[in-house]
Amino acid sequence: MKPDEVLCEVLCEELKDFFNQKVQDIYSNLDHEKAKDIDSSKKSSSSSVSHSWKNFQTITEKDLDEIIRDLNKKECEEDPIPVKLLVQCLEEIKPLILFIVNDSLMTGVFPEALKSALVKPSIKDENGDTNSYKNYRPISNLPFLSKVIEKSVHRQLEDYLKLHNLHAELQSGYKSNHSCETATLAIYNDLLCLTDSKSKIILLLLDLSAAFDTVNHELLLNRLKKSYGLSGDVLNWFNSYLSNRSFTVSIGKHRSNKCYLRIGVPQGSILGPILFILYTKELIAIAKKHGFYIHLYADDTQLYIEFNPLSQNINCIEEQILECLAEIKDWMTTNKLKLNPDKTEVLIASSVNRFSNWSNNSLSLIADGKAIEVIDVVKSLGIKFDKDLSFEEHISSVVQACYIQLRNLRAIGSKLNFDLKKQLIHCLIFSKLDYCNGLFFGLPDKLLKKLQKVQNSCVRFLFGKEGFDKWDSVTPLLQKAHFLPIKERIKFKIALMVFKCLNNIAPSYLTACIKVKDQPLKTLRTDQDFFLLKKPSVANLVRTERGFSFCGPVIWNNLPYELRTCCDIVKFKKSLKTHLFKEAFSNLRDA
Repeated sequence: MKPDEVLCEVLCEELKDFFNQKVQDIYSNLDHEKAKDIDSSKKSSSSSVSHSWKNFQTITEKDLDEIIRDLNKKECEEDPIPVKLLVQCLEEIKPLILFIVNDSLMTGVFPEALKSALVKPSIKDENGDTNSYKNYRPISNLPFLSKVIEKSVHRQLEDYLKLHNLHAELQSGYKSNHSCETATLAIYNDLLCLTDSKSKIILLLLDLSAAFDTVNHELLLNRLKKSYGLSGDVLNWFNSYLSNRSFTVSIGKHRSNKCYLRIGVPQGSILGPILFILYTKELIAIAKKHGFYIHLYADDTQLYIEFNPLSQNINCIEEQILECLAEIKDWMTTNKLKLNPDKTEVLIASSVNRFSNWSNNSLSLIADGKAIEVIDVVKSLGIKFDKDLSFEEHISSVVQACYIQLRNLRAIGSKLNFDLKKQLIHCLIFSKLDYCNGLFFGLPDKLLKKLQKVQNSCVRFLFGKEGFDKWDSVTPLLQKAHFLPIKERIKFKIALMVFKCLNNIAPSYLTACIKVKDQPLKTLRTDQDFFLLKKPSVANLVRTERGFSFCGPVIWNNLPYELRTCCDIVKFKKSLKTHLFKEAFSNLRDA
């Protein structure tokens, strides 16, 4: 055996032991902390439900076609045949797959052969120490057939949860019509409204250590039964699905021995995330009990509370925060989750120049004997929030990341044709410019111009240097490339979200911000006055005008009647882009 092969085999075993031991250490430490035992937590989490779900429905060939069509076709070395070949031969092997799926659903047993994951170590930080195992994260890959069965269950579970309204409203992770963008839009809207009126906001971002990996199976199954009404073959299936799972570390052609897992929801699975968010739903009630606003995205927890330093005692606020954190930590410890105080971040946000005599250092928070530092910028769901809610640092980081990508593209630009350049610009740069850009409405022009300069540079790269001077306006080229400018891209995102709210394809927490104006037909002068939205009263509140609850109705009411009454999202997006494109380049067209 070659030395490199020996090294790979040793690495596989050592990484397997490291990944497993890391989780076991966290779990063992939780057992030693002061918390209620499993039996008492069963009593506290149990609640009678008036509905139950005992049996799955078998799936049809049409269902199977839809499931396979929608699944990611990622390959796994555990698959007996390549996924591409399976898809090509689907008509021939469909009866066999259908039998396996329905047999699992009807018997309440998940196939043992599909419970083993293949883990490939991935470097966390390219600039970090590659010789340190701490700098690697396990990327888990499961057999394709296991995902087909999981997706079949996931669809029925989602239907059941929606039918009985069992989902947590303020949880945006892994739910249809929910995303990081909808979550940040709602949080930002709250922060603007609260700070603009009278208050400072204390925003806490909680971090969990190996959150999915320490979920206790007994507690989870008990919660599925008592809080969600699962029983019979359905509950037996989930018990079978969770038990006796294993993983193997793979490096190149080498693999470690199997490592069996007794805790945690499967990484890289379809059902793992939804089981986790059902497991942690009780956190919302704890936060509200202590007067906090809360928003969850999978294991990311955003807590925020308002206070007025001129009328409220800072010591009372500190006590309120610490009591909430203590109860959350106790709940997490009881439920075998590890709150990481070292990575808990706190931001105090307020209107510019408001409470200028009050220092953020006045707030002193100590949790688990460790001081929680108040910082000026925190990163939540990919967005950097600063104490003035100005997004200056976030936009600077976005611009920097875009220019790095553009520099890389320029290095290979001579090898690319026009269409490929355009595609790469959309994938690598515009995706960054557009991420959560609904938050940028109403920001100062000096910030938006930074983003516009990035787009202008992309256009110059797209068309090359021939045919125009570097001082020439790029507006004609933007029009030629059919790129919406930055301000119009922001309007597009907000108008699209309003459309989704009005057509019940947006989260309820955003839909609540949008209300159709009640207006008797006899007062309508023309069709243009139909289907307008109410604008909240924001007299003397400058910041609130940047929030979705205000800018959404403003942008929507300025759309043409044909757009406001459109009901098809594909047609709406196409027509909206056309409208904004004409609006952006009207001066150029008139000239």
